[in-house]
Amino acid sequence: MRKTKETNVTCPACGTQLAVTGNGVAVAVGNKAQPKLPKTAQERIEALSRAGVDVSTLFAMQGSGGGEYVVSNKDGKLSILADDDPIFRAILSQGTVPNRRLFRRWVMAQMFHMLSYKERFCKEPVGVTEMIRRMGYEYQWRMLLDELRAQMKMEPRDLASFTERNRWFNAAVAGTMAQEYVEHLTKHVDALPVKKCTGIPYKCVGGENIFERDLYNKLYGPLNRAAGRIRYAKNAAQLYNAVKTFDDLRVRLPHETPQSKEWTDAYKGSGAFYTMQNLIRFHGCLAVDDKGTQLDKDRSLVFLSLQADRYKNGGGWRMLAMLKKMLSDNGIDIQKKMKEWSQRKTK
Repeated sequence: MRKTKETNVTCPACGTQLAVTGNGVAVAVGNKAQPKLPKTAQERIEALSRAGVDVSTLFAMQGSGGGEYVVSNKDGKLSILADDDPIFRAILSQGTVPNRRLFRRWVMAQMFHMLSYKERFCKEPVGVTEMIRRMGYEYQWRMLLDELRAQMKMEPRDLASFTERNRWFNAAVAGTMAQEYVEHLTKHVDALPVKKCTGIPYKCVGGENIFERDLYNKLYGPLNRAAGRIRYAKNAAQLYNAVKTFDDLRVRLPHETPQSKEWTDAYKGSGAFYTMQNLIRFHGCLAVDDKGTQLDKDRSLVFLSLQADRYKNGGGWRMLAMLKKMLSDNGIDIQKKMKEWSQRKTK
């Protein structure tokens, strides 16, 4: 198979990096009005807070001449933030403050790749569902463990971000995945050839020989008990440890084993949510509500969060549909933007 030439490009607005290929992806940047720096010190602090900046050490101060200042009291040292401070320049240039951890830009790159990827000589994209399926069965477990590990670290120090991520990947999703895994494993083991040792039937499961009479005690029983601990996890740390214990017991299944529908839906919902959040914050995209009214930036972000809460239980596919509608409503064409970025880089 001939390799496709690939070029890496970076979005000038938010820094999202994408691989540009002949049938690859691109980030779409909408037109936006130049934002203005908030007038009062308190408004500036509120703007920083909305952008995800820690404002616990900032406060507004009024000088003797009536002027207002944003003052930082970090580590016991008082300092005034000038109007040309980098953090304020970010508001002026982009309307919000870049924050890689909060906006998870790699998610947007991945979603646009899945939305736009085409097979050679095909006119239509493969589709997000098919792209997820191609990742294989084991990918969902690797991804879930990475996600839950991040949530475990996040819960005690960043509850807002934890809540956003736990909305999609949580004990309910992990518990369903564990239950479905045992069902898949049972079918897989049943289909394995029966061998005999001194007349006693056994099967080779994951490289281990197990007598059929011992399958429950050595295989299914431990998995069922571990699955129970997932369902009863009380916090992020307990959930991660329970899923990690379950995963350590698992026998790896074939690539083509069906992925969990619960996980697939959560994957779509999470990816669409963070992509739309990034588009609104950095690319001038606006949401259109259920009444057909185009919202401003702040109300678009609120509307997005409300929709995410509305569709968090089994409605992730609706968030994906919402993403596609936002792209259409804002006149975004991924393929055209890819070409535009590529041309800009060569100049």
